Amino acid sequence: MRWGGLEGSGAAPLLGAAVTPTLRAGVSRAILTPPIGIAHAGWGVQTHQRAEGVDMDLLATVLVLANGPVEAALVDVDFCVVGRDLANPIRQAIADLCQIPFAHVRLSYTHTHSGPMLGPSWMTEGEELIPPYVASLPGRIAGAAWEAKQRLQPVRVAAGTGSSDIVVNRRLKLPTGRVVAGRNWDGFADREVKIVRIDDLNERPLAVIVHYGCHPTIMGPPNRLITPDYPGVVRRVVEQATGAMCLFLQGAAGNVHAIVDFVGDVAVYHRLGAILGHEAARLALRLETVPRRERLVRVMESGAPLGIYADEPVGEPDGTLRVATQAVRLPVREYPPVAEVAADARARAAELAAMRGKVDDEALCVAVGLARRAGMLADKSRQYAGILEVETELHGIRMGDVALVGFAGEPFSELGAQVKARSPFLHTLFSGYTNDYLGYLPTAAAYPDQGYEVDTSPFRPGAGEQVVEASLALLTALRA
Repeated sequence: MRWGGLEGSGAAPLLGAAVTPTLRAGVSRAILTPPIGIAHAGWGVQTHQRAEGVDMDLLATVLVLANGPVEAALVDVDFCVVGRDLANPIRQAIADLCQIPFAHVRLSYTHTHSGPMLGPSWMTEGEELIPPYVASLPGRIAGAAWEAKQRLQPVRVAAGTGSSDIVVNRRLKLPTGRVVAGRNWDGFADREVKIVRIDDLNERPLAVIVHYGCHPTIMGPPNRLITPDYPGVVRRVVEQATGAMCLFLQGAAGNVHAIVDFVGDVAVYHRLGAILGHEAARLALRLETVPRRERLVRVMESGAPLGIYADEPVGEPDGTLRVATQAVRLPVREYPPVAEVAADARARAAELAAMRGKVDDEALCVAVGLARRAGMLADKSRQYAGILEVETELHGIRMGDVALVGFAGEPFSELGAQVKARSPFLHTLFSGYTNDYLGYLPTAAAYPDQGYEVDTSPFRPGAGEQVVEASLALLTALRA
């Protein structure tokens, strides 16, 4: 266990005592929308290469927290995958500019599948725009973090829980036994919505964190526009309702997606995002960050006897801020030699390039799919060939009675639900898509049926359950 620092007693104040909250927070934002024409999305069945327009801007929203000498930064960005080679420079830029320890910076990506490519792929067009765009990101996001730190002020925190049914288990088993990405209404899907509201001392909302697990793949292969998918709409709805800046933290979404998915109609993601956003806004508006108790003051004689109440503060919420990480070593599969699969990936990409403009869309889609799969296998081989296990870090932040845990991959929905159910905290937000990308993290029970998530996962059975136990160890330490 590695600690970044401890602050705050966590003890309940005496009723009526004048207590000044020690937790401070500031929030800011940068627009990260890439240039039109950049290599786009990366679906294995898409026929286009460049983004042809923008439906909604992509954002980076940064929440900086402080309690005494302890500071932390929580970053929410609208990207599909952010590996360590980009996550670390972003986190380091924030650490350097804001003088926040590197380990205290958490980068969370929403996993939208309709954003830009951030590295080399099978595409032959639009990749020339990637390097300058990616090079600009650390500075732009660090600037938003610096501005958030300048806005630090005393705050109070409250959290709540609701539900939204826009998500469904996506591992559909066909009569043939094949598992495809469809609608498995009988499969498990965690529909819980978690809300964290952060207010100034006048109870005006400064920031709202929305936590929900659902693949942002509503905008599928037909889509040619840059979008944040439904998380962008969620933020907009919550911000319009509360006046606060909203961060979206993706949950354990490895085996779940939206009830309408893989389409090219922007109206669909706007509708589903609004459904989730209005539930999140409802929860946020109902929360109160100052604990109160009611007292009947008197009865006013009117046409009817009227009870007049005073809702009196009964102390301050817990202002504890803690940051910690938990190392975990996970068993990985055996992969073929890098040279072998990399050569196949290059050959597939060359075949695809030669076919463009000479074959119909159906044949082109087949070639794109083969090139995409070969490239994915080559990437996994570069990352894992020759090793038996990989070490990663779980990232934990505590704000009073709220705990945030992040894993560097795509955990199945069941794993997130287990962590939340067994957590020592009243409110636990367990996420994937944090600080790196390692791949899918299935449950052990999913392996016999195989399917895309299992087939492409680098992990052996049991790795998911190890992450659950390591997360609980981290939460226990944060709670202590």
